[in-house]
Amino acid sequence: MKTDDGENGKRADGLSRAVLCLGSNRDRERNVRRAAEVLRGRFPAIRLSTPVYTEPVGCPSAERFLNQVAVLYTDWGREAFAAFLKRVEADLGRCPADKAAGRVPIDIDLLQWNDQILKADDLRRPYVRDGLREIGGFEI
Repeated sequence: MKTDDGENGKRADGLSRAVLCLGSNRDRERNVRRAAEVLRGRFPAIRLSTPVYTEPVGCPSAERFLNQVAVLYTDWGREAFAAFLKRVEADLGRCPADKAAGRVPIDIDLLQWNDQILKADDLRRPYVRDGLREIGGFEI
């Protein structure tokens, strides 16, 4: 059974698993690459899927997105990790009003933390499922 704090599913070594989706519809290749580089700098064992272009969902933009799935393990707590992701987005040019305006320089969504599914609809998207299979057959 999943817990509210997402601690179920921690590995025996105490590390938590984070499933992410990176996305951008502005300077797509550069922004997704930069986000992946920042994450790899902090979490060297991160696994990243091949980036894929997708149609926008839930965003008032006609611009296609470039998305990339990532899985990493960390000894950080969920709140600290989520705050780190928001800092990375801001450092890469993301502003609070961007998504509502259809401009997304970078979006880093935390889809799953250990056994806790945070964004079920996103996890069901074919490109997310394909990306997870590509980087090692991770089961959701």
